[in-house]
Amino acid sequence: MEYTTSSGALAMPAHYALVPQEEMVYLDGGALFNITQEQVIQFGVNVLVNGLMFLGGAFFTAGVGMVANKSGGKIMKDFFSSLNGSQWVVLGITGLLGGFYGLSLASYYYMQLVDPLIKAFQDAFAAPAGAAPAEALPAAA
Repeated sequence: MEYTTSSGALAMPAHYALVPQEEMVYLDGGALFNITQEQVIQFGVNVLVNGLMFLGGAFFTAGVGMVANKSGGKIMKDFFSSLNGSQWVVLGITGLLGGFYGLSLASYYYMQLVDPLIKAFQDAFAAPAGAAPAEALPAAA
């Protein structure tokens, strides 16, 4: 069905959005999944990191519960006194790796959040490129 006026021109409403032809064409050609190898790797890393964070949170909550409980101090004392030398080494290496991971997260969040804010403030308050430096005051006689 065509909509024409007496002049033959198409009359559009007062408020309409013109949509280009490219936006009306389905560009993927009916692909069910369009997943790249990088996305699969990123998904695996996200699952691993989130799983470790979940387990760490569960262990932390259990540890806090044991310490808060009156027998928690005895349980922790028994646990640490039962470790042999190699278990202490593994515990220390795990603690160091956790510390390095925490530092890397702090660095990442600094670079993603804080650094752009600092740059934005520096750009906002920087002197314009064509501005001459302020003249020095004459020395007192």
